[in-house]
Amino acid sequence: MQESNQSGKASRRAFLKSMMGTAVASTAALSLDAQARIHAPHELETLKDYEEHWGFCDMCYWRCGLKVRSRDGKAFKIDGNPEHPLNRGVVCGKGNSGIQVAFAPNRLKQPMERTGARGDNKWRPMPWDEALDKVAHELNKVKEKYGPQALVMIGHGTWEKPYHRLAHAFGTPNTTSPVFGLCCGPRGVANMLVAGRELGGNETLDLENCKYFLMMGRNVTESLHNGETLGWIDGVANGAKVTYVDPRYTITASKADEWLSIRPLTDHAFLLALIHVVIKGGLYDTQFVAEYVTGLDELAAKVEQYTPEWQEEITTIPADTVRRIALEMAQKAPAVLVYSPRRLTRSSNDLGTGMSISILNSLFGVWDRNGGIFTPQTFKIPEITLPEFPHAHVTRGETGGDFDFAQKPFATDAEGKIQRADGAGVVGRWPLANAQYGLTNEMWRAMAEQDPYPLKALLTAGGNGFSNSTDYDTIRKALLNMDFYVAADVIPNEMNSYADILLPEASYLERYDDLQTGGMQEGFVALREPAMQPLHDTKGSWDICKALSQRMGLEAWFPHDSIEALLEDRLKKAGLSLAELKEKGVIKIPADPKINFPREHGGKSVFPTPSGKIELIPSQLQALGMADAIEWAEQPRPKDGEFHFTFGRVGFHTHARTQDNIWLNYFMPENLLWIHPDAAVKLGISDGETVEVKDAKGRGGKIAAKVTPRIRPDTVFTVHGFGHWDTRMTTAVGKGLSDSLLASDTREKHIGSISMGMNMVTVTKV
Repeated sequence: MQESNQSGKASRRAFLKSMMGTAVASTAALSLDAQARIHAPHELETLKDYEEHWGFCDMCYWRCGLKVRSRDGKAFKIDGNPEHPLNRGVVCGKGNSGIQVAFAPNRLKQPMERTGARGDNKWRPMPWDEALDKVAHELNKVKEKYGPQALVMIGHGTWEKPYHRLAHAFGTPNTTSPVFGLCCGPRGVANMLVAGRELGGNETLDLENCKYFLMMGRNVTESLHNGETLGWIDGVANGAKVTYVDPRYTITASKADEWLSIRPLTDHAFLLALIHVVIKGGLYDTQFVAEYVTGLDELAAKVEQYTPEWQEEITTIPADTVRRIALEMAQKAPAVLVYSPRRLTRSSNDLGTGMSISILNSLFGVWDRNGGIFTPQTFKIPEITLPEFPHAHVTRGETGGDFDFAQKPFATDAEGKIQRADGAGVVGRWPLANAQYGLTNEMWRAMAEQDPYPLKALLTAGGNGFSNSTDYDTIRKALLNMDFYVAADVIPNEMNSYADILLPEASYLERYDDLQTGGMQEGFVALREPAMQPLHDTKGSWDICKALSQRMGLEAWFPHDSIEALLEDRLKKAGLSLAELKEKGVIKIPADPKINFPREHGGKSVFPTPSGKIELIPSQLQALGMADAIEWAEQPRPKDGEFHFTFGRVGFHTHARTQDNIWLNYFMPENLLWIHPDAAVKLGISDGETVEVKDAKGRGGKIAAKVTPRIRPDTVFTVHGFGHWDTRMTTAVGKGLSDSLLASDTREKHIGSISMGMNMVTVTKV
């Protein structure tokens, strides 16, 4: 038996080590006509010289460093920048397909004005000067009639920063990005409340040296963030055990030692039972807890009721399995990680789930230890010097520049000035919500209901509200309520079909953007520069906002003559230059184990909570009357004939942004509905047959079934981002079913983020 286990483990490691190189072998899976195109015969020729330009990827939000080759003034190949800490030179299929963003035949190519009804896609071309003049005039008209707070700005991309600045200069506090309310918000708030340390979008986890991964639906092989995936593969190859917890048997589950097919929405119950066992059995790091932790006795009393037997009925995970996992992790600690999902927006109490993950990690003493959570180094590049913004809700950081909400979030304003319409950071509404990124779901609701005050102008930069939110009626009503809507984007989509003016952006291969700064074990600053001139009559985001600021009397907030001058200004403040950054595309501060892992080298951990310690019962929650967040909240279950509706990601696509990319569409042109064979037999459904999926509101549509034992019998699943209906999206239109039609739109009760996983659906054979 022992020999068999060892053999299986070696095989798994061999697979993982070779995993990142499988793209070469995958050519054999392509159709014959595709191979013919790849190997088309041609006359021998001497290839022309090419240039290389630096950048960072915009095909997902990991932002890998790039080296882009161009010839005859056009980009033709994307490679990874081997110096960049986020990807170590690796580029995935999505990253390679970025070429097709620039060369897409149906991308937005010139400014357009709507001539028909909103959403009808009837447009007339217009010159840039006319378009910008109209935008400035219409926004100022709304400002004069309703006040500056009537403008909402929603951005979603690595280029959105200038639009936030323009909106704040205009005088509105109402800027948002979906990253908080629709994705990572609960996870980040939980870590800040418990430990005072946000792990960031590029999590500060020592994956390579971890010895035990308890993965709560963190599907690293399909969400496919290159640096993270590489680190996890190295950790597993180095001997880490992987326990994967998910209703679905994902590719990541197939590489794990153990798959726990948990009931959807019950992760919190499972984690509470683990906390119960760890505390009751004394399995925690006693030295770390004694020095750095408060609230153990109070937490012990709260989790006394959450036994492994209690959770078994809720999660369907055996009680003995919970006890075993707690012991296994304790034996490997502190080189262990309870690995949070990236999108922690599912249940009515996502904050409790996130806190439980942070608490477990803290009980195992993983902070600042090898194989646990490290302290990052950040490359501090000061912002440019700007005037104060003309509204009450922005404080200035030490470096000046744009908004910094770290010290003074959008609290109650004693002077009576306008607060955020979405309530993010506002006492009495959603005080825990991040006021920098806001609650995009609540902002859509505020625009639809025109409450708490009129919201009459909208500026969007990328994104698609119909696909990243879950209530089409609210989004449509909000868009129709606008006196004026201007959309800046590279590609067409359903949301920007409602715009009055379309401003076409240069793709990320055709423009400069502001600096990328980050903190991993190495600190770094990276450059995005144009690899070619714009193919069409488009502009970069900074150039658009600069031109609008000049027309709106806001030029003081855009003082530079060019984006290059802005970059030079920022770098000069740090003692660097643009020329230096152009040498390798990235400048780094070397990793320093004494800084990254201070507790391995005689140093101390720092936890910037009110008490200066890990707070197992966070004092900030107590002050807000929310100490019940750690308690289990009952979640819905399907009735007879119903299923939990779940959705997720796949390595071929990013959200709803890439389905129209002709390269990526080739690999996955539409989504399918995963359904267990037992459920399929009861419904008379065979693999590949068309089914109709509906929720209690009657929302839904038709989709092909994928009958598979890789999912629980009480659950169905589909890949996120399909079901587009905008006819300008010529490759993606009419393919698959939108999960946004079926996901729930209720609020998380502590933060205000959206709880997407609470809907039940029926499935019927067509």
